Amino acid sequence: MKIGLALGAGAARGWTHLGIIDALEALGIKIDIVSGCSIGAYVGAAYASGNLDRLKDWAFDLSEWQVLRLLGIGISRGGLASGEQVFKLLADEFSAENFEDMDKPFAITATDLYSGREIVFQSGPVVNAVRASCSIPALFAPVQYENRWLVDGAVVNPVPVNLCRRLGADFVIAVNLSADFRPEMQDKNITAHKAAQQKTDEKLHKHQSLFRSWFTPDPKESEQSPPGIMSVMSNSLDIMQARVTRSRLAGDPPDILIEPHLRDIGILEFEKAQELYAAGQEAVNRLEKQILYQLNYLGG
Repeated sequence: MKIGLALGAGAARGWTHLGIIDALEALGIKIDIVSGCSIGAYVGAAYASGNLDRLKDWAFDLSEWQVLRLLGIGISRGGLASGEQVFKLLADEFSAENFEDMDKPFAITATDLYSGREIVFQSGPVVNAVRASCSIPALFAPVQYENRWLVDGAVVNPVPVNLCRRLGADFVIAVNLSADFRPEMQDKNITAHKAAQQKTDEKLHKHQSLFRSWFTPDPKESEQSPPGIMSVMSNSLDIMQARVTRSRLAGDPPDILIEPHLRDIGILEFEKAQELYAAGQEAVNRLEKQILYQLNYLGG
């Protein structure tokens, strides 16, 4: 029986995948096939290339200022960040050059900006495919590919269970990083969500003087002032992604669904890798008996 792992989108919350993978392997579960979307594509590329520990060590050492420098925050065509250094690191340190060179079958999803179609990558060069899958609208510029402009795969398929099955998985474990942003959870967690968004605004406010008045409100301003553009964008994407995820998972449910609690983490808090790693391990531990039972039952 081949086991697939579908790693969902979620920006900085994606470091949770590191803890989830280690916890699954600690249970003796061998992952045969990997798929990823957005940050799930980034982590998945390192994992399928056999470089997950190297990625984990790097992520654990990140500071807030390193994150901002690596993202290349600033006004650029098509997005507010370049991300050049992030994807150069992926190419140089964490990922095989081509899908065919990886240790495990791997697939990535992105979205055609104009047609809305899901675009799947499973062969050829890896890094540009990951970059397309990670192109969060308004944060990163779209990526050109074969006369198409591609953006984040989370627009159409945040947790690509279907790609694991396409690659031959008999049993799929999926990771949904947006469970805390479902409509029925929004009211319960509204204070935590507001706090997470404010942290994103404050991070950019400290870093950018040129256009801070456009994109981020002054933290000292009244609560009656409108949120910054990044907060509006990030929360809108969270709501959209949560709804799309529910719809896709209802139509193609995984055998096991892992949903970590991440409501208080902002989309740019990549410096919180160790905290997110622990949240991933805790999410697997909660489901340990269910995971092992289903695998043993199906495996005979």
